Amino acid sequence: MKRRYRAVLLGYYGFGNLGDELLLQACIEMLCRCGLVREQIAVLSNNPGMTSRNFGVHSVNRWKFGHVVKVLRESDTMILAGGGIFQDSTSLKSCAWYWGMVRLARLLGVKVFAIGQSVGPLNSSISRIFAGDALRLCGKIHVRDKKSFLLAKTLGCENVIEGSDIVMTLKPEIPPVKRKYILVNLRPCPDLERWREILRGHVDSDTIGVALGDGDEEALKPLGLREIVRPGTFSEACGLWAGAKSAVGMRLHFGVLSRIMRVPLAMMPYDVKVNEFAVQSGVPCISGEWEEPVMPREIPESVNDVEGLCREIIGL
Repeated sequence: MKRRYRAVLLGYYGFGNLGDELLLQACIEMLCRCGLVREQIAVLSNNPGMTSRNFGVHSVNRWKFGHVVKVLRESDTMILAGGGIFQDSTSLKSCAWYWGMVRLARLLGVKVFAIGQSVGPLNSSISRIFAGDALRLCGKIHVRDKKSFLLAKTLGCENVIEGSDIVMTLKPEIPPVKRKYILVNLRPCPDLERWREILRGHVDSDTIGVALGDGDEEALKPLGLREIVRPGTFSEACGLWAGAKSAVGMRLHFGVLSRIMRVPLAMMPYDVKVNEFAVQSGVPCISGEWEEPVMPREIPESVNDVEGLCREIIGL
């Protein structure tokens, strides 16, 4: 049967989290640089209309089983394209659901690959079973930090490649503007008030709150900031970061955007993936005591190695 799509992309898309939307954008742009056209790419999304409008690709509702089966039957490949989908820090549901999607794809004869992944934490034995089985079914597994690499290996995975977050393959335009304000980011977490207390002595009238996902605005409001901004696209985010003189935040892609835009950065590591990113980037991890933001390392050319993997995946 002639396949309509060369790749179906699966991740936490269409939920309004900018980091996950940037992962999708990065993967689509890589595939296009590798020779695909957008008509050959389909995305499983929580909001397919929004995904189609924003990225110019076909998208179907990830919760409608019949639609998912149809698009997979019309594809050669499914790519788990970035994010921390195999983790149980929130619940077991994420591991179970993505395991089911990988199993469905393989049942339909679709090859599965993973790029830009974090693996873990996996605190329960059942989540390790789900994650390990799903990842072992992937032809190649590209992870974005050392801990994910080691955990994938302990799960019995072969063909694991250590790399970086694929959002760092996006190319920003950095306008020559005066850098005059501080950016801060918080996200919902059990010890949120502790993070607020750390920030309170270091925010002023030039501080802007940045919300990248649901709950961030509410987390930031008690700080009494100048304003809270929620960028919706990579372009909007770059415009905001262009005027920043420093950045302090929790979410991983707040850090990634700061590194891309060459803004001095300190991270507040609520999760191991954030700590791993900070180590990779050479920036401080704030825990109990305040640490001044520093300029992150330049993005290495090796981040583009994942593009070669994409060419291999789609056979170009």
